[in-house]
Amino acid sequence: MLKKCLILALSLAAFSFAQDAYAPAPSDEVQYEDVSAYTSGAPAPETPVVNINEVPSSDPIFFVSVHPISMLFWWALLDIPTISLTIEGCIGPSFAIITRPIFMYWSDERSYYNEKEEVELFDFGVTEGIRYYFGAHHKGLYVEPQFIFEHVGLDYTYSYDSEENYNVSGNLFGGGAVIGYKIVSGHFTMASDIGYAYTKLSLKGKNRDDVAEAAAVGGGLTGSFSVGFAF
Repeated sequence: MLKKCLILALSLAAFSFAQDAYAPAPSDEVQYEDVSAYTSGAPAPETPVVNINEVPSSDPIFFVSVHPISMLFWWALLDIPTISLTIEGCIGPSFAIITRPIFMYWSDERSYYNEKEEVELFDFGVTEGIRYYFGAHHKGLYVEPQFIFEHVGLDYTYSYDSEENYNVSGNLFGGGAVIGYKIVSGHFTMASDIGYAYTKLSLKGKNRDDVAEAAAVGGGLTGSFSVGFAF
């Protein structure tokens, strides 16, 4: 009987040693988790995997917004059809690429007896930016440096004197930075920002001074308000 008890005790001691043979001994400085509870057949807890270079799968990746105030001002009040969008693509937990295309076209025709005057104005361009969010999930406070490009053209046509016809065209380049705030609720998004931008216009053609004055080149405040859809 004593021999059987001794064998049983040695077997239990060997089993206990096998469980903890590879577990480091705890010290005063570092306490290690006791992993012996996981060798009885119960599954060990999963180790979370975190990739800081990817956008969380539950967050929207793209945002498409319109600018209702600027479109209302140019289109409804001045009768100049304008389309202005902001397209945002997330490239990380805190960063996004911003593409803001704008298109504007306006024409008018005036008649004086048998004479006609026609004018056409067109403007298209794009603003590119890198947006950084101070909070998570691509919402809240952000800063955004920007690069600006636009092409503008103005054509006058006189039916009674072709020598008076003229056209002006040119490119506008600039840059700036804004600070803003974005709200995201489900698939709805709204953002507003304000900042400073500087632009320079290069023109060719007749009456360049008139167009340069109307284009408001130079430095000044800039801002936007947009509402859109997140997906």
